[in-house]
Amino acid sequence: MKLSEKDANLFFDLMFPLQFYVNQKKQILPDVASLEEYIELDLPDQAAVRDVLWEEPSLIAQYVAENPNKLPADQLALVASWQSRIMGRFILERLLKKHAIFITDEKVYAVLGLHNSFDEIIPKEALPLFIETVLLPFRDVIIYDGIIRGGNIMIGRNMAAGFKETYMAAKRKGNIIASLNPEVQARQAAKKPKPLKDWQPLLNSLADEAKSLRAESGSPPTWGPAFSLVKASLAFAETAVSTPQDDDALWKSFERIVRSVNKVEDGIFRAMD
Repeated sequence: MKLSEKDANLFFDLMFPLQFYVNQKKQILPDVASLEEYIELDLPDQAAVRDVLWEEPSLIAQYVAENPNKLPADQLALVASWQSRIMGRFILERLLKKHAIFITDEKVYAVLGLHNSFDEIIPKEALPLFIETVLLPFRDVIIYDGIIRGGNIMIGRNMAAGFKETYMAAKRKGNIIASLNPEVQARQAAKKPKPLKDWQPLLNSLADEAKSLRAESGSPPTWGPAFSLVKASLAFAETAVSTPQDDDALWKSFERIVRSVNKVEDGIFRAMD
């Protein structure tokens, strides 16, 4: 869920000189006279420079044209690619093993951390979460610029369900954006997998119908456990379809099936008496 140590170091080796260049041009922090001084600044001071940089991406073009730090061509191209930054408010919807899921304007992005994975910064219990940050291309993947500001908007159950569906729809259609590199995006579009069938509507319908399954007074002892097993199985199927990578949710749902099976076994023994 993060860059390699080498790539994370490279990111900051490129970002700090770029921000120092912006500070020199704009005199945001006029007392900072060297790159070393800039690197030692507190994050709020660096954030003030960072904000100006992303508001005026033309400064990146100026930096690339002047190349004051004599960067090699490949590193200069990496800095130049940051003109394609995506800034604004996002929903941090979930944390997966390979990346975090960011949502904005119905678009879903797979984002890597820098030196730290997102689960080292933000607890899963806090998700989904409104945040403000800047997404950047880094070769063939997407990263953020190292600064996240939290939002003050509470997310209710209905909103959370909507964000979940946005993610699931993008996943089913193969529309999760994992790179801001146009060439990579073109290759991904060309080999886009066939979308999986959307079983969610059918499972929802079956679950609604299953709610009416109830053992009447005097019914065989297997009925109640059997009906509970049906409901538990449908709940597991819904979890498997909607969140197939959520190991905790899958195990929790599976344990419900195991409990239901045990009750069915008890019901069979009672029926044999």
